Amino acid sequence: MTRLLILVFSLFLSGCAHVVTTGSATGQSLVIDRLLLPPFVNATDDEHASRAVTEMTGSALVQAGIPLYQTEELVLRTAADTAQGADGRYAEIARSVGASHLLIGTVHEYRYKTDLDGDPAVGITMRIVSASTGETVWQGTSGNVGYAFASLTSAGQKAVNRLVGEMPVTGNLLRKGFRLK
Repeated sequence: MTRLLILVFSLFLSGCAHVVTTGSATGQSLVIDRLLLPPFVNATDDEHASRAVTEMTGSALVQAGIPLYQTEELVLRTAADTAQGADGRYAEIARSVGASHLLIGTVHEYRYKTDLDGDPAVGITMRIVSASTGETVWQGTSGNVGYAFASLTSAGQKAVNRLVGEMPVTGNLLRKGFRLK
């Protein structure tokens, strides 16, 4: 009987998988005066994935206490209009509004899986880039698969919150060791 319960429990846990991988160029905490959040690149078949994950990320950054600069003009741009890197338009915009860093993101999975359960699956990558040098100072990838009656939004929020929580930014309230009230 005990073996059966262990088997059932382990099968249940395998349905709620998540993976987070991060790395920093310096290994030290970043001081960010203002972070520009342009729209994420959409590498999925879902035309709304970029907007959804960009907005979830904006919410998580505000919750984390990271100073965010985001305008409706930036939010409404499409992924086809993005130009990344030190010579990209977003780096120019970041410098013009006094942002010290940009958060560049890609949504690489945003769908309900095609298995029997149809669980939601979300995969994202984020890079913090110095606006002055174009250097990537931190990068992370997060994937989350929901289970049971989970939605794409809840799976996406978990993936985003885990990744924002890993950002080595001074004052990050979602970072491990900090507690929100």
